[in-house]
Amino acid sequence: MNKIARIHVNQHVIKANAKNGENNPIFTIKQGGSNTYAHNVKVKGEMELVYSPDKPLSCGAKVWIETKGNIEVDGKTLSSNLVNLDNSVLTKVNPTTSLAINLEKSLREFLSKKRRKIQNKNKLSACLSR
Repeated sequence: MNKIARIHVNQHVIKANAKNGENNPIFTIKQGGSNTYAHNVKVKGEMELVYSPDKPLSCGAKVWIETKGNIEVDGKTLSSNLVNLDNSVLTKVNPTTSLAINLEKSLREFLSKKRRKIQNKNKLSACLSR
């Protein structure tokens, strides 16, 4: 039986990428006590989307995907998993490309907003320093 894999988006990396103009991997795959970081994640098999605000992961994530299916991380295959956690709200997710498309669109919008905020702060700082 495959080990449980939990996949979440690391918002701190997203913010750091926006601030520093970097492109570090934003997805974290937690499995069997180890972490794998990736730009792209594909889950093949059954998975569940978990929202657990009262019992977050040790890293602080309150939303993640759990699966026992196979996981492809940046083109390399890992094995993954699926179990329910106590006190978690679980919602079934079909493994379709629409999930990846929606995540990508949301991330693009988020990064765009962050870049605009940083540009506005830089303009304000330039005005105040005159």
